[in-house]
Amino acid sequence: MTRRMAGFRRALGALLCAGVGGGVGLAQGNANLPWPPELPAALPPKASLYVSDKSNVVLDFHGSVQDPDLVIFMAGNQYPVFPELIAAYREWVGTQPQHRGVGTARIFYATTPPGRLIDAMESGQLALGNFWIDVRPDRLWPDVFMTGPRQQRRLQAARFVDSWSVYARNRGAVLLVRSGNPKNIRGLPDLARDDVRVAISSQAGEPASFESYANTLRAQAGAQFVEAVLKKASTTSPVAVHHRENPQLIYDGIADVAPMYYHFGVYLKSRLPQHFDYVGLPSEGNFRDTLAISLVRNAPRRAAAAAWIDFIRSDVAAAIYQKHGFDYATAEERLKTEDK
Repeated sequence: MTRRMAGFRRALGALLCAGVGGGVGLAQGNANLPWPPELPAALPPKASLYVSDKSNVVLDFHGSVQDPDLVIFMAGNQYPVFPELIAAYREWVGTQPQHRGVGTARIFYATTPPGRLIDAMESGQLALGNFWIDVRPDRLWPDVFMTGPRQQRRLQAARFVDSWSVYARNRGAVLLVRSGNPKNIRGLPDLARDDVRVAISSQAGEPASFESYANTLRAQAGAQFVEAVLKKASTTSPVAVHHRENPQLIYDGIADVAPMYYHFGVYLKSRLPQHFDYVGLPSEGNFRDTLAISLVRNAPRRAAAAAWIDFIRSDVAAAIYQKHGFDYATAEERLKTEDK
Protein backbone atom coordinates (compact mmCIF):
# COMPACT_ATOMS: atom_id res chain seq x y z
CA MET A 1 0.00 0.00 0.00
CA THR A 2 1.35 3.43 -0.91
CA ARG A 3 1.84 6.15 1.70
CA ARG A 4 -0.85 8.19 -0.08
CA MET A 5 -3.40 5.40 0.14
CA ALA A 6 -2.46 4.57 3.71
CA GLY A 7 -3.05 8.19 4.66
CA PHE A 8 -6.34 8.18 2.81
CA ARG A 9 -7.50 5.06 4.63
CA ARG A 10 -6.59 6.57 7.99
CA ALA A 11 -8.54 9.67 7.07
CA LEU A 12 -11.61 7.59 6.35
CA GLY A 13 -11.92 7.10 10.10
CA ALA A 14 -13.87 10.33 10.44
CA LEU A 15 -17.62 10.50 10.78
CA LEU A 16 -19.86 12.03 8.17
CA CYS A 17 -21.24 15.31 9.51
CA ALA A 18 -24.20 16.22 7.33
CA GLY A 19 -26.28 18.23 9.75
CA VAL A 20 -27.95 17.55 13.06
CA GLY A 21 -30.91 15.22 13.45
CA GLY A 22 -32.71 13.86 16.44
CA GLY A 23 -30.95 11.85 19.09
CA VAL A 24 -28.19 12.40 21.59
CA GLY A 25 -25.02 14.20 20.52
CA LEU A 26 -21.99 11.97 20.71
CA ALA A 27 -18.63 12.71 22.25
CA GLN A 28 -15.77 11.83 19.93
CA GLY A 29 -13.07 9.53 21.26
CA ASN A 30 -9.42 9.85 20.36
CA ALA A 31 -9.20 6.81 18.08
CA ASN A 32 -9.99 6.85 14.36
CA LEU A 33 -12.03 3.96 13.00
CA PRO A 34 -10.15 2.78 9.87
CA TRP A 35 -13.04 2.49 7.43
CA PRO A 36 -12.06 0.67 4.23
CA PRO A 37 -12.16 2.95 1.17
CA GLU A 38 -15.28 2.81 -1.00
CA LEU A 39 -14.14 4.80 -4.02
CA PRO A 40 -16.23 4.14 -7.16
CA ALA A 41 -13.06 4.52 -9.28
CA ALA A 42 -9.34 4.81 -8.69
CA LEU A 43 -7.94 8.27 -7.99
CA PRO A 44 -5.49 9.73 -10.50
CA PRO A 45 -1.86 9.10 -9.45
CA LYS A 46 -1.30 12.74 -8.60
CA ALA A 47 -4.71 13.54 -7.12
CA SER A 48 -4.45 16.19 -4.43
CA LEU A 49 -5.63 14.78 -1.09
CA TYR A 50 -6.91 17.24 1.47
CA VAL A 51 -7.85 15.16 4.48
CA SER A 52 -7.74 15.66 8.21
CA ASP A 53 -8.88 12.99 10.65
CA LYS A 54 -12.36 13.77 12.00
CA SER A 55 -12.42 17.15 10.26
CA ASN A 56 -12.29 16.95 6.47
CA VAL A 57 -13.36 13.46 5.43
CA VAL A 58 -16.66 12.53 3.78
CA LEU A 59 -17.61 8.85 3.86
CA ASP A 60 -21.10 8.66 2.39
CA PHE A 61 -20.66 10.62 -0.83
CA HIS A 62 -18.80 8.61 -3.45
CA GLY A 63 -17.28 9.96 -6.64
CA SER A 64 -17.52 13.31 -8.38
CA VAL A 65 -20.58 15.56 -8.58
CA GLN A 66 -19.10 17.12 -11.72
CA ASP A 67 -20.34 15.67 -15.03
CA PRO A 68 -21.34 12.24 -13.70
CA ASP A 69 -22.46 9.46 -16.05
CA LEU A 70 -24.95 8.21 -13.44
CA VAL A 71 -26.19 9.51 -10.09
CA ILE A 72 -27.66 7.11 -7.53
CA PHE A 73 -29.35 8.17 -4.29
CA MET A 74 -30.18 5.38 -1.89
CA ALA A 75 -30.89 4.09 1.57
CA GLY A 76 -27.35 4.21 2.89
CA ASN A 77 -27.36 0.80 4.56
CA GLN A 78 -26.43 -0.71 1.18
CA TYR A 79 -22.94 0.82 1.22
CA PRO A 80 -21.08 -2.51 1.82
CA VAL A 81 -22.46 -3.85 -1.47
CA PHE A 82 -21.59 -1.01 -3.80
CA PRO A 83 -17.85 -1.29 -4.54
CA GLU A 84 -18.35 -4.80 -5.90
CA LEU A 85 -21.73 -3.93 -7.42
CA ILE A 86 -20.37 -1.02 -9.47
CA ALA A 87 -17.43 -3.08 -10.74
CA ALA A 88 -19.87 -5.78 -11.87
CA TYR A 89 -22.13 -3.18 -13.49
CA ARG A 90 -19.30 -1.87 -15.65
CA GLU A 91 -18.60 -5.40 -16.91
CA TRP A 92 -22.30 -6.18 -17.38
CA VAL A 93 -23.01 -3.08 -19.49
CA GLY A 94 -20.38 -4.20 -21.97
CA THR A 95 -22.36 -7.39 -22.60
CA GLN A 96 -25.69 -5.62 -23.19
CA PRO A 97 -26.18 -4.40 -26.80
CA GLN A 98 -29.29 -2.43 -25.82
CA HIS A 99 -27.15 -0.31 -23.49
CA ARG A 100 -24.24 0.25 -25.86
CA GLY A 101 -22.75 3.70 -25.40
CA VAL A 102 -23.90 4.21 -21.80
CA GLY A 103 -21.10 5.80 -19.81
CA THR A 104 -19.94 4.04 -16.64
CA ALA A 105 -16.66 5.79 -15.78
CA ARG A 106 -18.05 8.57 -13.59
CA ILE A 107 -20.63 7.19 -11.18
CA PHE A 108 -21.68 9.24 -8.16
CA TYR A 109 -23.63 7.62 -5.35
CA ALA A 110 -24.79 8.84 -1.95
CA THR A 111 -25.33 6.51 1.02
CA THR A 112 -26.77 8.81 3.68
CA PRO A 113 -30.10 8.10 5.36
CA PRO A 114 -32.56 8.46 2.45
CA GLY A 115 -34.72 11.04 4.18
CA ARG A 116 -31.77 13.46 4.16
CA LEU A 117 -31.44 13.05 0.40
CA ILE A 118 -35.14 13.69 -0.17
CA ASP A 119 -34.87 16.75 2.08
CA ALA A 120 -32.08 17.98 -0.18
CA MET A 121 -34.15 17.36 -3.31
CA GLU A 122 -36.98 19.40 -1.81
CA SER A 123 -34.80 22.23 -0.51
CA GLY A 124 -32.32 22.34 -3.37
CA GLN A 125 -29.22 22.08 -1.22
CA LEU A 126 -27.26 19.65 0.92
CA ALA A 127 -24.72 21.07 3.38
CA LEU A 128 -21.66 19.28 4.75
CA GLY A 129 -20.02 21.64 7.18
CA ASN A 130 -18.68 24.58 5.17
CA PHE A 131 -19.29 22.84 1.83
CA TRP A 132 -22.61 22.48 0.08
CA ILE A 133 -23.97 20.69 -2.96
CA ASP A 134 -26.74 22.22 -5.05
CA VAL A 135 -29.31 19.45 -5.52
CA ARG A 136 -31.49 20.28 -8.51
CA PRO A 137 -31.93 19.00 -12.08
CA ASP A 138 -29.44 21.46 -13.61
CA ARG A 139 -26.78 20.67 -10.98
CA LEU A 140 -26.57 17.39 -9.06
CA TRP A 141 -29.76 15.32 -9.43
CA PRO A 142 -30.41 11.60 -9.01
CA ASP A 143 -31.28 9.35 -11.91
CA VAL A 144 -32.49 6.52 -9.70
CA PHE A 145 -33.46 6.19 -6.05
CA MET A 146 -32.97 2.92 -4.14
CA THR A 147 -34.79 2.83 -0.82
CA GLY A 148 -37.70 1.24 1.03
CA PRO A 149 -41.39 1.63 0.16
CA ARG A 150 -41.88 4.18 2.96
CA GLN A 151 -39.48 6.63 1.32
CA GLN A 152 -40.58 5.66 -2.19
CA ARG A 153 -44.08 6.77 -1.21
CA ARG A 154 -42.63 10.06 0.03
CA LEU A 155 -40.84 10.51 -3.31
CA GLN A 156 -44.07 9.77 -5.13
CA ALA A 157 -46.05 12.24 -3.03
CA ALA A 158 -43.46 14.89 -3.91
CA ARG A 159 -43.86 13.92 -7.59
CA PHE A 160 -40.21 12.90 -7.89
CA VAL A 161 -41.06 9.32 -8.98
CA ASP A 162 -44.08 7.54 -10.46
CA SER A 163 -43.53 3.94 -9.34
CA TRP A 164 -40.95 1.51 -7.99
CA SER A 165 -40.09 -2.18 -7.98
CA VAL A 166 -38.80 -4.33 -5.13
CA TYR A 167 -35.41 -5.97 -5.58
CA ALA A 168 -34.12 -7.09 -2.16
CA ARG A 169 -34.78 -7.54 1.55
CA ASN A 170 -32.36 -7.50 4.43
CA ARG A 171 -32.04 -10.40 6.86
CA GLY A 172 -33.11 -8.60 10.00
CA ALA A 173 -31.03 -7.34 12.90
CA VAL A 174 -28.09 -8.53 14.97
CA LEU A 175 -26.30 -7.00 17.95
CA LEU A 176 -23.00 -5.37 17.01
CA VAL A 177 -20.40 -5.64 19.79
CA ARG A 178 -16.66 -5.14 20.29
CA SER A 179 -14.38 -7.92 19.17
CA GLY A 180 -14.21 -10.53 21.93
CA ASN A 181 -17.61 -9.40 23.26
CA PRO A 182 -16.15 -8.18 26.59
CA LYS A 183 -19.59 -7.53 28.13
CA ASN A 184 -20.67 -11.12 27.32
CA ILE A 185 -23.81 -9.94 25.52
CA ARG A 186 -25.86 -12.95 24.43
CA GLY A 187 -29.23 -11.51 23.46
CA LEU A 188 -31.73 -8.71 23.80
CA PRO A 189 -32.26 -9.05 27.58
CA ASP A 190 -28.66 -7.91 28.06
CA LEU A 191 -29.55 -4.50 26.58
CA ALA A 192 -31.48 -3.79 29.79
CA ARG A 193 -28.47 -4.41 32.03
CA ASP A 194 -27.15 -1.38 33.93
CA ASP A 195 -23.58 -2.05 32.79
CA VAL A 196 -24.45 -2.29 29.09
CA ARG A 197 -24.49 0.95 27.08
CA VAL A 198 -26.72 0.82 24.00
CA ALA A 199 -26.49 2.82 20.76
CA ILE A 200 -29.62 2.80 18.60
CA SER A 201 -30.84 4.79 15.60
CA SER A 202 -32.47 8.12 16.36
CA GLN A 203 -36.25 7.99 16.19
CA ALA A 204 -36.33 11.55 14.84
CA GLY A 205 -33.25 11.50 12.62
CA GLU A 206 -33.52 7.99 11.12
CA PRO A 207 -37.14 6.90 11.58
CA ALA A 208 -37.01 4.03 9.08
CA SER A 209 -34.09 2.16 10.67
CA PHE A 210 -35.27 3.03 14.19
CA GLU A 211 -38.68 1.54 13.52
CA SER A 212 -37.12 -1.56 11.98
CA TYR A 213 -34.95 -2.18 15.04
CA ALA A 214 -37.76 -1.22 17.42
CA ASN A 215 -40.12 -3.70 15.77
CA THR A 216 -37.61 -6.49 16.35
CA LEU A 217 -36.99 -5.48 19.96
CA ARG A 218 -40.72 -5.32 20.72
CA ALA A 219 -41.47 -8.63 19.00
CA GLN A 220 -38.68 -10.52 20.73
CA ALA A 221 -38.39 -8.79 24.13
CA GLY A 222 -41.81 -7.32 24.86
CA ALA A 223 -43.97 -4.33 23.98
CA GLN A 224 -42.30 -1.99 26.50
CA PHE A 225 -38.71 -3.07 25.93
CA VAL A 226 -37.75 -0.30 23.52
CA GLU A 227 -39.03 2.40 25.86
CA ALA A 228 -37.15 0.81 28.76
CA VAL A 229 -33.88 0.83 26.79
CA LEU A 230 -34.40 4.43 25.66
CA LYS A 231 -34.94 5.53 29.27
CA LYS A 232 -31.52 4.27 30.34
CA ALA A 233 -29.18 7.20 31.00
CA SER A 234 -26.37 5.45 29.12
CA THR A 235 -28.35 4.87 25.92
CA THR A 236 -27.22 7.08 23.04
CA SER A 237 -28.33 7.80 19.48
CA PRO A 238 -26.28 8.92 16.49
CA VAL A 239 -26.41 12.52 15.34
CA ALA A 240 -26.91 11.80 11.64
CA VAL A 241 -26.12 8.33 10.32
CA HIS A 242 -26.18 5.17 12.40
CA HIS A 243 -24.32 2.96 9.93
CA ARG A 244 -21.18 5.06 10.52
CA GLU A 245 -21.74 6.44 14.00
CA ASN A 246 -22.84 3.30 15.86
CA PRO A 247 -19.62 1.44 14.98
CA GLN A 248 -17.64 4.56 15.92
CA LEU A 249 -19.46 4.75 19.27
CA ILE A 250 -18.50 1.15 20.02
CA TYR A 251 -14.95 1.68 18.77
CA ASP A 252 -14.57 4.76 20.97
CA GLY A 253 -15.83 2.93 24.05
CA ILE A 254 -18.95 5.09 24.36
CA ALA A 255 -21.32 2.17 23.64
CA ASP A 256 -21.08 -1.57 24.18
CA VAL A 257 -23.72 -2.79 21.75
CA ALA A 258 -25.88 -1.55 18.87
CA PRO A 259 -28.80 -3.21 17.09
CA MET A 260 -27.78 -3.17 13.43
CA TYR A 261 -28.76 -4.99 10.27
CA TYR A 262 -27.27 -8.44 9.76
CA HIS A 263 -25.30 -7.32 6.71
CA PHE A 264 -23.56 -4.63 8.80
CA GLY A 265 -22.50 -7.27 11.30
CA VAL A 266 -21.12 -9.47 8.51
CA TYR A 267 -19.32 -6.55 6.86
CA LEU A 268 -17.75 -5.09 10.00
CA LYS A 269 -16.69 -8.46 11.39
CA SER A 270 -15.11 -9.49 8.09
CA ARG A 271 -13.44 -6.16 7.26
CA LEU A 272 -12.48 -5.04 10.78
CA PRO A 273 -12.33 -8.28 12.80
CA GLN A 274 -9.93 -6.81 15.32
CA HIS A 275 -12.61 -4.32 16.34
CA PHE A 276 -16.07 -5.88 15.84
CA ASP A 277 -18.17 -8.98 16.24
CA TYR A 278 -21.90 -9.56 16.34
CA VAL A 279 -24.45 -11.62 18.22
CA GLY A 280 -27.22 -13.20 16.16
CA LEU A 281 -30.92 -12.85 17.02
CA PRO A 282 -33.71 -15.37 16.40
CA SER A 283 -35.36 -15.24 12.98
CA GLU A 284 -38.87 -15.23 14.43
CA GLY A 285 -39.95 -11.65 15.08
CA ASN A 286 -36.80 -10.29 13.41
CA PHE A 287 -38.15 -7.48 11.23
CA ARG A 288 -36.89 -7.38 7.63
CA ASP A 289 -36.86 -4.26 5.50
CA THR A 290 -37.65 -4.18 1.78
CA LEU A 291 -35.61 -2.27 -0.80
CA ALA A 292 -37.07 -0.90 -4.02
CA ILE A 293 -35.72 1.02 -7.01
CA SER A 294 -37.36 3.87 -8.88
CA LEU A 295 -36.60 6.00 -11.92
CA VAL A 296 -36.54 9.67 -10.96
CA ARG A 297 -39.15 11.41 -13.09
CA ASN A 298 -36.85 14.07 -14.55
CA ALA A 299 -33.66 12.00 -14.51
CA PRO A 300 -30.96 13.89 -16.45
CA ARG A 301 -29.34 10.65 -17.68
CA ARG A 302 -32.28 8.45 -18.59
CA ALA A 303 -30.31 5.98 -20.72
CA ALA A 304 -27.89 5.37 -17.84
CA ALA A 305 -30.80 5.09 -15.41
CA ALA A 306 -32.49 2.47 -17.61
CA ALA A 307 -29.25 0.48 -17.80
CA TRP A 308 -28.79 0.59 -14.02
CA ILE A 309 -32.38 -0.49 -13.35
CA ASP A 310 -32.01 -3.41 -15.77
CA PHE A 311 -28.78 -4.36 -14.01
CA ILE A 312 -30.39 -4.25 -10.55
CA ARG A 313 -33.08 -6.60 -11.86
CA SER A 314 -30.44 -9.02 -13.17
CA ASP A 315 -29.16 -12.22 -11.60
CA VAL A 316 -25.67 -10.69 -11.56
CA ALA A 317 -26.77 -8.02 -9.10
CA ALA A 318 -28.80 -10.60 -7.18
CA ALA A 319 -25.73 -12.76 -6.56
CA ILE A 320 -23.75 -9.80 -5.21
CA TYR A 321 -26.49 -8.72 -2.81
CA GLN A 322 -26.91 -12.32 -1.63
CA LYS A 323 -23.16 -12.54 -1.03
CA HIS A 324 -23.30 -9.42 1.16
CA GLY A 325 -26.11 -10.61 3.43
CA PHE A 326 -29.34 -9.65 1.63
CA ASP A 327 -32.09 -11.83 0.18
CA TYR A 328 -32.98 -10.93 -3.39
CA ALA A 329 -36.49 -10.73 -4.75
CA THR A 330 -37.63 -13.27 -7.33
CA ALA A 331 -37.21 -12.38 -10.98
CA GLU A 332 -40.98 -11.88 -11.24
CA GLU A 333 -41.10 -9.54 -8.25
CA ARG A 334 -38.22 -7.46 -9.61
CA LEU A 335 -40.28 -6.69 -12.73
CA LYS A 336 -43.47 -5.84 -10.86
CA THR A 337 -44.05 -2.12 -10.39
CA GLU A 338 -45.76 -0.56 -7.38
CA ASP A 339 -47.34 2.87 -7.31
CA LYS A 340 -49.14 2.99 -3.95
